[in-house]
Amino acid sequence: MSFNWGSNVLLFLACMLAGWALIKFGPSLLTLAGLGIFGIIGVIVIVLFAFVIIFIGLRVLFRGGWRC
Repeated sequence: MSFNWGSNVLLFLACMLAGWALIKFGPSLLTLAGLGIFGIIGVIVIVLFAFVIIFIGLRVLFRGGWRC
């Protein structure tokens, strides 16, 4: 497992921020009816990208790279 300090540390920081975004904006998925169209798109994009960043972070943590 090769651990690149520069990019991996930033990736894990991004994972922590993505987790915070999920905690903050995740419950908004239950109340999408009260938002406008841009609010709905914004919440879905935030949650989708947060899941992708966390998935990549877990792959790097357990496999050593996200391209494997």
